[in-house]
Amino acid sequence: MKVIAVSNLKGGVGKTITATSMSYLLGVEKNKKVLVVDADQQANSTRTFGRFDPEGTGIMQLLEGENQITNLIQDTPYENIHILPSNMYLVRTNAHLMFSKDNQIDHLKEALEEIRRNYDYVICDCGLILDMTVLNVMMAADLLIIPVKAGGYGIEGAENLQEQIQEIRPDLDTKILMTMKAGNKINRDTEEWMKQNYGNRMFQTAIRRSVVVEKAETAFMPLPEFSKRSNPVKDYKEVIKEIIKK
Repeated sequence: MKVIAVSNLKGGVGKTITATSMSYLLGVEKNKKVLVVDADQQANSTRTFGRFDPEGTGIMQLLEGENQITNLIQDTPYENIHILPSNMYLVRTNAHLMFSKDNQIDHLKEALEEIRRNYDYVICDCGLILDMTVLNVMMAADLLIIPVKAGGYGIEGAENLQEQIQEIRPDLDTKILMTMKAGNKINRDTEEWMKQNYGNRMFQTAIRRSVVVEKAETAFMPLPEFSKRSNPVKDYKEVIKEIIKK
């Protein structure tokens, strides 16, 4: 079982669309058993997979020790894909964990060990703050994917995240994924600069910009389900090949 975190401290870089697209492609097209962990209080991954309940249970009860992970995981309308959902109560959970005197950053890692044989991949969609929930994800992760919008401020967010993660998980494998790439010179120059600076810590594939991404988000549907032949979906398929090959 491989645990993949998708995170950036800057919003609007394609974090959730990356997590949900990868989950869909691995589960539906690659026939892998996938668990989506929604570690974001906005719960957009939970909405995308049709399991949002503002009063429901999920990762909150797991982190606070109120229930076991097997009782909190839900199925989704998509083959091979289960989800540990989230909602706004995650804000309260983070506050509770922050003021606890006990070790509170290994709950998710320990819980995932219990279900290791049940899944091939765990894809974690992280929030924009390095809070207690995201720290739990980082402690459990085997790979951190940082989406960076071409030509945006996401590069700074990626740098800040890597610096902070380095202190708690210096062994964590990290890969940069360029998103929302257009065909203009600024984007080409940005991609070239990133490849020079990040080298093999960057995916060879970049995700192209397309209006279908916004349409899929508005419809609360996984992008590969909404537009199977779009350029971003073709790109995410190449990213999946890079992950599986590694």
